[in-house]
Amino acid sequence: MIGTIVGSSTSSSARAVRFGNPPGIGLLTKWMTCEVSFTGPVVLLGVSLSPEDEPSFFRALIRSTSVLGNLPMRVLAAGAGSMVKRIAASPERRAQLREDFRRNRPRDMRLALHAYLRWLHSHEGRTERLCEAGVPLWVVHAEKGDGGLTDDERRTLEACPHAHVVTIPGDVFFLPNEVPERIAEIIGEALRAVPARGGRA
Repeated sequence: MIGTIVGSSTSSSARAVRFGNPPGIGLLTKWMTCEVSFTGPVVLLGVSLSPEDEPSFFRALIRSTSVLGNLPMRVLAAGAGSMVKRIAASPERRAQLREDFRRNRPRDMRLALHAYLRWLHSHEGRTERLCEAGVPLWVVHAEKGDGGLTDDERRTLEACPHAHVVTIPGDVFFLPNEVPERIAEIIGEALRAVPARGGRA
């Protein structure tokens, strides 16, 4: 998922923040490191920047599709759908999420996750390049549940002058759905932290 939020105080000034979570992370990081005209800010939700950031069982599940076909993806979809029950959301929102998972086709999931795994393996030093891009950056993770960062990645980001590492307490898997107020606060912080385009900071 990738989104853009524009905050505006007058007709001549505006601020925009791009945010996303897997699998849209790959495109966002490409914008940050390759697009000279892209100045951010960016909010990355539950981002994984290397294979080690994803649980080993998840990577093994993806690889098992080479032998078992789409069956592991059916198991993954069923498990993710059952996790919706624990989300602190309205019954209507939980029903929407269950329907979203139900509509995922196992074949499409298999192809998308194989591409995601290839992306994770495709480059080293991704955190260094994110910092070198000079784009204001917020990296949001839960303490448990949504993947993570290696110790080296966390140290690199925490040492980066324009990067902010935000850790959500507790066990959270669906960040935008389980802690929407906190995510909104972080996006608002990112909007306020950059000068308005076409107006004064």
